[in-house]
Amino acid sequence: MRYLVLAVCVTALLACTCAKEAVKEGVVITVWETYNSEERAVFLELVDRFHEVNSGITIEAVNIPFDGLEPKILTSLATQTAPDVARVDVGFLPKIAVRGALHPLDEYGVESIKDEIRPVALSSCVLDGKTYGMPDQVNGLCLFFNVDLFKAAGLDPETPPETWEEFVEYAKTITDRDKGVFGFGMRNSLWWSLPFIYSFGGDILTPDMSRCALADEGAVAGFQFKVDLYAKHGVEGGAWRSGGIRDDMGFQNGKYAMIFNGPWAVKGLQQAGIDFGVALIPSGPAGHATNVGGNNLVVFSTSEHPREATKFLMFIASRESQAKWANELGQIPVNVLADELIDFDSHPYLGVFMEQMKYAKPRPQIGGYPEIENDVNPEMQAALDGKKPVLAAMKSACEKVGVVLADEEALKASFKE
Repeated sequence: MRYLVLAVCVTALLACTCAKEAVKEGVVITVWETYNSEERAVFLELVDRFHEVNSGITIEAVNIPFDGLEPKILTSLATQTAPDVARVDVGFLPKIAVRGALHPLDEYGVESIKDEIRPVALSSCVLDGKTYGMPDQVNGLCLFFNVDLFKAAGLDPETPPETWEEFVEYAKTITDRDKGVFGFGMRNSLWWSLPFIYSFGGDILTPDMSRCALADEGAVAGFQFKVDLYAKHGVEGGAWRSGGIRDDMGFQNGKYAMIFNGPWAVKGLQQAGIDFGVALIPSGPAGHATNVGGNNLVVFSTSEHPREATKFLMFIASRESQAKWANELGQIPVNVLADELIDFDSHPYLGVFMEQMKYAKPRPQIGGYPEIENDVNPEMQAALDGKKPVLAAMKSACEKVGVVLADEEALKASFKE
């Protein structure tokens, strides 16, 4: 009798487990997304494919302007009106995750696909060991160069600069102040400065994320190199200055021979008839490096259908879906198994972006990262303007970052109580 009772209990337990794991029928999942018109057309095709193989789940996609999404989400969290799923910037995910606003997805089967996702993309979804989303888009900066300006300066566009030393020499060769032509055009912000900082061995925070590292040797050297491109070498055209010609516009107008840009810029340049190339960002003392941008799909903790929502997220991140995304939009697939399905003849630059992502470094996964950017950017501007030495600016930035880190710890503690 003892064994009979045990068997009945085990059977009942398994039945409960299966019932818990079963996907419900007649479920509607609301998704707030921020795709542009071209991306949304492909996304809706993927939604239709999902419906074909998941007849019991309906996806309702609501397009939200990108700049309006984050305040709309924060309002919806306060009023308990959040959707089931939203597409959020990688830097925004930690901010809402630390507030308990997201479902950890680990219990809903994401382990089965995590090994297929590009590590640098997946890292933006993981916080304190829990997976709070699935990436649907990943990108980073590469070096764009104007082929005509290279040729006019006697440089071979088939051999773009591989190191920062070569980069400076190329830029000096191209720069002609009388004609208003410069070797480089750049932006000022922490995110756009990270390729310099990372390639010199610097970082934003220490590995344990307990302290600001921007005043450490590598970060200071990397940002000093950036400042010197304008102030010392004279090869940068002041694209970062108020009233200056923006880097992207100067590139199209033949004023800047080299800029940083991402996959999103390729189609516009092709349509404008610009003869350009894309290369890895030159290597520094610590090698090649770039930053990471992109978006993740997340499931809000108020959703009544987290398992079904997670199933949709995994479908979007799947090999087949990402192959379609990459081939139709020329974007980096987040699923590495899709790489073999990409038509590189139609997207000749995509291979360079994918190679660059091997050297990409994600931003710190903390909720206060947007505040770090807001605090650091003015200090970087002061250094570029010559109002502060780089080291002094970085020390001032770190003082502000220290406040953000303290606030982060206090916030985490409040949600644990």
